[in-house]
Amino acid sequence: MGLKERLQRQIETTDTHKNKLLRTHYYAATVEMLFTGLEKAVIKKGGNVRRKNAERGELSFEAEGLDGLATVVTVAPGRTAVDLFLHREGLLGPDLLQWVEAIYSELDASYRLKMIGTQEVN
Repeated sequence: MGLKERLQRQIETTDTHKNKLLRTHYYAATVEMLFTGLEKAVIKKGGNVRRKNAERGELSFEAEGLDGLATVVTVAPGRTAVDLFLHREGLLGPDLLQWVEAIYSELDASYRLKMIGTQEVN
C-alpha cells in the first residue's frame, strides 16, 4: 500500500475491492457470535464499542483518532458477511488498514472463514 492509500481519511471493505486486504470476509457463524468476536477484537486493539444494534446488524466503535462501523449480515445459511468502514478526522492518525487487518485476523482465528470477497476459502 502506497503513501496515497495511507493518507486516506476513510477506508471501506467490499467484495471486489482492488486491495485484497480490504475484501469482505464471510464466516460460518451467527450474527450474535460475530458481534461477540468484533467486540473482543475492537477492545483488544484499544478501541471502545459505542453501540450495538443486532436488528440492523451494526456495531459502531471508536478509538483514539478514528470512528468505525462494522456491519454483520447473514447472506445465506452458514454464511455471514462482515464489512468494515473506518474514518479518521485528519490525514495523519491511526493506520486504518492496520485496524481492518487486526479485526479480520481476530475473527479469522475464532470463526471458520468461508469466503474472502467472491472467492471460496478451503
